[in-house]
Amino acid sequence: MHNYTKYFKDQKGFDRFITALYKKYQSLGKISGTIHLNNLTIDEKIVLSKLFGTEYQENTNITIPIKKFVKIMENSKYEDFDINILVSEYLNLQLFSKNEEKDMLLNNEKEYYQSIIQDKNTIGNKWLKEIVDKKIKPYNLIHKRYNQNKEALKKELTNILTLVNNLPTTKTLLSIFSSNYTSDPHYIDLDKNHIILFLYALSYLDDSEFPNTREEKIKLLGKYNIEIDNLSNFALTYNLWSNKEYINKFAENKESLILNIQNILAIDSLDAKNKKVFIFENPSILSEIISKNIDVSVIISSGFINTSIYLIIDKLIKNDNKLYYNGDFDPEGLLIAQKLKEKYKEKIELFCYSKNDYEQCISKKNINIQRLNKLTKIDNKELLEIKELLKNNKLSAYQENNKDNIIKFIKETIIKQ
Repeated sequence: MHNYTKYFKDQKGFDRFITALYKKYQSLGKISGTIHLNNLTIDEKIVLSKLFGTEYQENTNITIPIKKFVKIMENSKYEDFDINILVSEYLNLQLFSKNEEKDMLLNNEKEYYQSIIQDKNTIGNKWLKEIVDKKIKPYNLIHKRYNQNKEALKKELTNILTLVNNLPTTKTLLSIFSSNYTSDPHYIDLDKNHIILFLYALSYLDDSEFPNTREEKIKLLGKYNIEIDNLSNFALTYNLWSNKEYINKFAENKESLILNIQNILAIDSLDAKNKKVFIFENPSILSEIISKNIDVSVIISSGFINTSIYLIIDKLIKNDNKLYYNGDFDPEGLLIAQKLKEKYKEKIELFCYSKNDYEQCISKKNINIQRLNKLTKIDNKELLEIKELLKNNKLSAYQENNKDNIIKFIKETIIKQ
């Protein structure tokens, strides 16, 4: 460290002044112009008044020409004075202008991607190279993740390239394909973030637009022999109408119908009675509706909104059907309700989520602290009242015990045409 730097570091009151010099270098690529300091501290007043031979006052604003500072230092005992060295040593950093720093960051990022791509002549590596070189989709997403967590992105890109470079030649379940190359059968599930980059790669290979709906995603995966579990992923439905005659027969006979993904993908369109469909967690509500001979369309989630249900909902929304959802009053139930509201916004209405509804069906089943902690994720204003009741009472409430209010709401909604 140079003696002049030691002099400034030994004096209390130069921190803001030297930092201001550094900011000038960042913006201009050189240290020139003037320095502005507002509300001088007592320490700054003392050292700056001594240095510049001017009686500055505490709590005042001052402007100092940098040329004047350099001239004073060059005429002092420090004949080897260099303002760049002073700033670098004082702040313990290398001087880079904003443009230089930007270029350095860009080079670092380029080398980062190159370490992943290497020189492998594979379809996955070619895809990533073109994304990075041409800055085309999904470069902005990748760049954002790079800034958030480089190590996590490197692991993700490595996994995605491995998957793309080993696409199956025969029909293979997604879970098995994923497990074979990532050791995680759920790594590229449709609801996971990792599936996004994988689908971007497949749409690049397919020379098609990125798939937005679940049905489009499933069809794109199918083009590359990747299939989700079409048979065991299903939904319980009632009174839905379709271009498929067998579905209409169940509706005409007022019988419930289980539809799996294979069934749903074969359907061109779906409609609900009066363009309104009610979604519930528990099949007991459907039993109540059937027993009372209420002519409405229903979907039962059984506590989990799976791919089949999403596919059904998408087809119903496409035909301008309105959705209504009610679930259990517990942390998991509220999270499902919030997720549906976030996804479908004004196309879905949450109902029977009042204090009266909660009190009507409260149980004696305690909610442990681990489950209660899930409530921190609830921020939908329609669910806040129930959230607070759950936090305070620590007791779940189930929609089966609220069937009277639910049936009343359904009947009132049917009348409103």
